[in-house]
Amino acid sequence: MKNKLTKTLFPISDKFLTSLKKDFFSKEQKNIVREKFISQADEWFRSSKLNYIKGWHKFPKIDIMLGCTHFIEATCLRYGWNIQHLPNEYAYYSINGKHSTDLDKLRENIPLIISLPSWQYCDIHPQWQEILNICEQKNIEIHIDGAWFQSARKIEFDFDHPNIKSFGMSIGKGLDLQWNRIGLRWSKQTVPDSITIMNKFNQIHETVIACGSYIMQHVEKDYAWNKYAAANLVLAKEHKLSQTNSIHVLKDKNNNLVGVGKLLSSS
Repeated sequence: MKNKLTKTLFPISDKFLTSLKKDFFSKEQKNIVREKFISQADEWFRSSKLNYIKGWHKFPKIDIMLGCTHFIEATCLRYGWNIQHLPNEYAYYSINGKHSTDLDKLRENIPLIISLPSWQYCDIHPQWQEILNICEQKNIEIHIDGAWFQSARKIEFDFDHPNIKSFGMSIGKGLDLQWNRIGLRWSKQTVPDSITIMNKFNQIHETVIACGSYIMQHVEKDYAWNKYAAANLVLAKEHKLSQTNSIHVLKDKNNNLVGVGKLLSSS
């Protein structure tokens, strides 16, 4: 399987990324205070030169979270799971009994969680402007799961919209760094949920924070595309596939997703 195209979208797992885990646990690490980590991570997420993101300034409340699953769970629980998501989202929602809602069937006043970039499209949702218009008309809050930004390029997006209330990003999606699940949530205001409580009472474990800091010191934000852009293009041409904006994903002529994480990792 290591040297084949796959239906599963495996992350990039090269020797350098694998060595980080060993190196971190083999060395004595200093504790990183919460405020310093937030500043470091905020700067790191914003440092991408391959994506063009605006509107960060509208979200002054920044909290540490344990990956984007934590972001989703905290948001869903805050609303008693009275949330909506569109088709082609992660299986996480259906596993928890939440079926998708078609765009034209979105209900008034029920929050919407949406991934950006979407794993299915490897880009902004193709109906994004329509989504915004409907959410404006129906008073629907929007919460954005930005897990795949770590493996993305060419995403142009402005968070400065009145219906967007929060967004989260994690450091590991698309790269084999999920042995340490950590990221940030940006919100327009303080909200009562598990992420807020865990930050207020310093309940995010110091080892997780130190590890996240260590990873960001050694892995640049655009690591995957900077290292594997040429190899990704070669694979696309060799297998007559189309490139996407996610480094570990190509598409066939029928628009099906094809995983190339294993091939890139061994290149």
